[in-house]
Order: sequence, then structure tokens, then C-alpha cells
Amino acid sequence: MFASRKAPKQESKRTAAPAPQKKKRVYRYSVKKGSKTIEGFQNAYSIDEVKRNLIRLGFEIKYVRRHYEFQLQASSSEIVSFVVTSARLLEQKLPYSEVLQIMANNAKDKNLKGALRNIILDLKNGVDSRDAFVKQGKVFGEHVALMLGIASKSGEMTSIFKSVAVLVERQAEFKKGLLSGLMMPAITSVTVLGAIIFYAVYLVPQMMEMLGPLMETTPPLTAATLEMSEYLKANYIWILSLFFITMGAFYGYLLTENGKLMRDRFVIRIPYVGRILRNTSTEIFCRVLAIMYTSSSENIEAIQMAAEASGNSYLSHRIRTVTIPSMLKYGTELSKALTAADFFPDIFISRFSTASETGAVKDTALQVADYYQLENQFSMKNLMSFIEIMITMVIMAALVFLTILSTETASLNINPTM
Repeated sequence: MFASRKAPKQESKRTAAPAPQKKKRVYRYSVKKGSKTIEGFQNAYSIDEVKRNLIRLGFEIKYVRRHYEFQLQASSSEIVSFVVTSARLLEQKLPYSEVLQIMANNAKDKNLKGALRNIILDLKNGVDSRDAFVKQGKVFGEHVALMLGIASKSGEMTSIFKSVAVLVERQAEFKKGLLSGLMMPAITSVTVLGAIIFYAVYLVPQMMEMLGPLMETTPPLTAATLEMSEYLKANYIWILSLFFITMGAFYGYLLTENGKLMRDRFVIRIPYVGRILRNTSTEIFCRVLAIMYTSSSENIEAIQMAAEASGNSYLSHRIRTVTIPSMLKYGTELSKALTAADFFPDIFISRFSTASETGAVKDTALQVADYYQLENQFSMKNLMSFIEIMITMVIMAALVFLTILSTETASLNINPTM
């Protein structure tokens, strides 16, 4: 039912759909309508797309060009603080311009402070509020900036700001939890590996250099360690070179669109961890969909924006190339089109199947997001416990190896006749 209502309106836009592998960028434009000149910014996939949109609105184009501005993203904690505090101030019926001024004066992050001052200046100069926020996309994050811009033009500004506050909090919590979960294993692994390399490559050869001539036989583990030590000493240059070249090439590939697509496609297949990542992308998709669905008349755009904000390029690719085309071309209902994306969990599909029939997409999206938020909180705790067990096992294995090697070295069979 959802798709059927939108299909006639969107059918004519299929030819203007952006290329699947491109990323939206900010473009600056100057147009004329009658004797009035209007300047602004627009997020789009290409200059041609911006021109088509402006011409469709009846503007005479003076110029359209890429907008370049050196900006750094503000810290996640500062963005969370800004959105949460703004939502509370708006709830107290403070004027939006006053809220922005208060937040600009009290922001600690210089990038956020500068972005807010630029937004205030743009609004005073008559720039559209949505364009003013989109212009600061590098500071807020493209999707957060767009949602805040939409909220500033909506009659439900307070509720949308609250929803965006929950979204950015969840994104920050997940990144922090994932980073803290991976930090300890990384430090432990490097420390244990360093201890093994130091003992095996430096200490054991030094001892054997002194005691070797007095020994009748060399114990097997000690002999294997000496062989490995000699091999590493003789070939460490090309081993390190090959390692860094391989890692650099692999990392460079992951920075490409195809690399990101491959990474996000297979990362969700990793046992247990992949399920957490998929559920997190699903949660963010639902939260953004609820925000955009209540504030945007173009619900196809809301679905696409939710997919892009999910943080998983494979989901965004499937929504763009499978879900949306099936809704526009064949009038497929929302739940079936989302099922065709081959990404979402069964519970998500089941709930949205009911939502597409009743029309309660917004409420269902929020309920599903809350469900996966709770599930991920328990899953992350279990993951931390599992990681702690794995770290303990790695440390125990390293200690066993070093103990056996030390025992062999301490009980060397010295030839008394020498």
C-alpha cells in the first residue's frame, strides 16, 4: 500500500536516479527567478542532478559548482551534547535562533562552534535553514546535518530533535563500545607477541650461542625456535616490506566504493559480531526512517536516506538498486521490497509486513529500533565476556609456550667431557 501510493509520483524520477556507487557531495548554486537572484547549497550526486532539480523548479541557472570548505568533524560527544541540549531548550519553548546562539556561545569544540556561527550568519542572510545545515555536513556528519536541517523547517522540531538526539547517542555509544571492546585484545595481542618475539629471537639465540658448543643435543622446541630466529633475521626486510605493501594495498582497496561494499557485505557474516553489526545498522535505519518519514513528503527519499545513514554501504547499495526500483517500477509493497534487499533480520521483516498494511510505519520503525537497541546492549556484554575469555586463552597459550621453552633451556644436556 505504501509503495502503491508513491509509485505514480516517483515513476518519472527513475531516470534521474543517482549512480549506485557515487557519494553525495555539496554543491553551491546561484539562480535567478524574475529579477531576484538566489544562492544556496544542495546535496547531490552530480552537478547535472542539481541543474535538473533547479530547472524543474523554474529557475534560470547562473552557475552550479562544487563547494569546497576545509572542515573537520566535531567530536561525537560534542554533537550529542548539542542535539540533546537543543532538544531540551526547544521543549522549553525558546526561539530557535536563541537556542542556536546559546549553543554557539557554549560549544567547547571549535569546529562545532564555527559551524553554528556560520549557520546563524547564513540564516540572518536569508539562506534556507536546511541548506545552512547541509553546508556544515562535514562538522555534524552529512546525515545528521540533513535531519537537523529538515527539523528546523518542520512543525515538529522538538520531537525530531529528540529523535536525532537518540540517534546520535546510539551511534556514539556503539562506536565507543566497539572501540573499547577491540582495544584490550589489540594491546594484549601486541604485548604477548612482542614478549614471544623478544624471548625467541633475542634471548634464546644469545643463550645458545654461549651454551651450544657444550651441548650434546638441542631440544626440539629450542631447535625449531633457533631456526625460526635465523630465518627472520635473514629475511626480515622483505618480510616487513611484503607485509606493509599487502596491508597498504588492502587498506587502499577498502577505501574504494567496491572495497567498502565488499567489506560491509562480508562483515555481517562474521559469527556473532556480524549479527551485532547488522542489528546496529538495522536500528539506525529504523530511527532515521522514523525521523524522515514524519518530516518528509518524499518517503522514497526517506528510505534511501535511512539506508545511507545506517553506516553499511552494502545495505545502502541493496536499497538503492533493489528495494527502491522494485517499489517504483512494480509497485511492490514496503515489506516485500525490504525483504528483497536480503539484509534485514526476520523480526524486522515481520514487523514491517504488518506496518505496511496498517500504515503505522513510523511507530513500527521506532519499536523495532528500541528492540534492537536492547538486544545489542545484551549482545555487546556477551561479546565483551567472550573477548575476555579469548584474551585469557591467548595469554595462557603464550605462557605455556614460554614455560616449555624456558624448561628446555634450563635443562640443557651439557656434555661434561667438553
